[in-house]
Amino acid sequence: MTVPPILPRTNRWLLTLLALSLLIDTLASLDNGRGALGALPGAALMGVCGLLGAQKPAEGAIAGAFTLVGSTFLIRKLDTVPRSLGINDLLLTEMAAGVALVVFVVWRCKPLVSTFCTTMLVGATLFALHFRTGKWSSLSEFRSLQVGLLMLVVSVLIGVYLRGVSGRRTETELGNLVRRQWPLAAALAMMMFLDLQIGANSSRTHIFALFGALIASVCAFFAPRAPVSMTLVATTGVALSPFVLFVTGGVLPSSQSGAPVVLTEIAASMALIAFVIRWGPKWPAGLSTGALSLANVLALQLRALSAPDSGGDRLSSFGLYLVILLIVAVATGLYFRSRDRERTQSVRSAVTGAQQSERLALARELHDVVAHHVTGIVVQAQAARLVSDRDPQIAVQALAKIETSGVEALKAMRFLVASMRGAKPAGTSQATEQATTDLTADLKAVVENFSGPPVRLSLNVPDVVPQEVGRSVLRVVQESLTNVGKHALGARSVLVEVRTTSSELHVRVTDDGTGRRTDPVGGSGGYGLVGMRERVELLGGRFAAGPAEPVGWQVDAWLPIQEEDTVT
Repeated sequence: MTVPPILPRTNRWLLTLLALSLLIDTLASLDNGRGALGALPGAALMGVCGLLGAQKPAEGAIAGAFTLVGSTFLIRKLDTVPRSLGINDLLLTEMAAGVALVVFVVWRCKPLVSTFCTTMLVGATLFALHFRTGKWSSLSEFRSLQVGLLMLVVSVLIGVYLRGVSGRRTETELGNLVRRQWPLAAALAMMMFLDLQIGANSSRTHIFALFGALIASVCAFFAPRAPVSMTLVATTGVALSPFVLFVTGGVLPSSQSGAPVVLTEIAASMALIAFVIRWGPKWPAGLSTGALSLANVLALQLRALSAPDSGGDRLSSFGLYLVILLIVAVATGLYFRSRDRERTQSVRSAVTGAQQSERLALARELHDVVAHHVTGIVVQAQAARLVSDRDPQIAVQALAKIETSGVEALKAMRFLVASMRGAKPAGTSQATEQATTDLTADLKAVVENFSGPPVRLSLNVPDVVPQEVGRSVLRVVQESLTNVGKHALGARSVLVEVRTTSSELHVRVTDDGTGRRTDPVGGSGGYGLVGMRERVELLGGRFAAGPAEPVGWQVDAWLPIQEEDTVT
């Protein structure tokens, strides 16, 4: 089964979560002394494997398994004591990357490959648990296996769900939200397990402190839909969680003291702050961020009252960590908000540019093709009116040409309407469709259908002309002849020359008109010369138009027909 690639926003979320996990591991290791720093290189490399798994799941999972084994040997050699926040001797980054890798291989690999990769990761994890420090008891090992098994089951279920969603032709709004938010959901679930284990080891009352963390986690998952509202709901839950702890502490007394810090609550609050800063309106986002931050500080202070062994220095360090994490969350939200704004501006500019190009192409075709035929109709009608009394046969011939020009104008209009509706590419026309690769024949056809003064054609055209160049030559000649009929007063002949140089095709159209009409036939839109210049310059050519010597008007266009030599 083929599944779509990982969305870029999923990669960004995964990178953010792994970076935050590594930051927490670093702070915890520094707090535990230099002896715990030896496990950080392996954790960082495991995070890299998690990012690799987003693009190549099987390779990332296998690399992650070998990284766990290699990090275990390094820890034993350096006599390092890892500062674990959950499962014995495993750092938070290693657990986060392991969960992501299991989700990736179950989601995106074939069942046999995903089973093999998951088995390797589980085996490497068990190896690390047993041989990193060798300091474990049967009780701690049993609890670690419980938490690890629960994390494995949740990871597999998430992968199976994403696999099923990816196979659907249509995706529900909830399915789309899961695809976007699953890294966050996996990380929060993992931290919830860690908090449950901390509560089981320290105090039963600490488990009830997860009331606010659970509410904040649910709000963080649904925050993309309503960031400000979800942040305010989470603020209420976090602020009320210490009171739930006080009540349960009176009902379920314990000799042990609960930890004042709830990891899940902090992580969910950081995600909510990043969301609301990124997507929320400016002032509501600032106010809700301040309210949630204040709720976290108050919750920390109130829970510290039920933990007498948490000294002032330790509480101060917790407050410092909260400030650092708040700054990181705000910076992350501002970064993504800036990226979204730049992306929106780029898309808007691209759409505006595309619309402008479409309008210019349609305007050129409307002016060059339709106006050309309509001008012929007007000229022939005027000529028929002047000679109808003296020579009715010439008037009949003029009516036949008027009919032909009218039919061609109608066809051109239909092509333009089709291009506006998307049935044809912008800029196409009947004349464009009828253009052949024989430029000489096309030019002769244009001259034969010209209803103005006699045209003398002088051609020196290569056998093969690029299609776009040939069409532009036709347009220049056609528009120039149209201008002769509309503007050239007293013109008796027109010269059309097409000459080839070593790298250019030179088009020249000259008439011998003795003056310019102040009120040209059919009026003047003033866009003929502009359209010709645009066509020529788009192909890298040159264009000039002005009075000829001694009389008349002259149009010159130079179009490249040979690509410039590339330097090798």
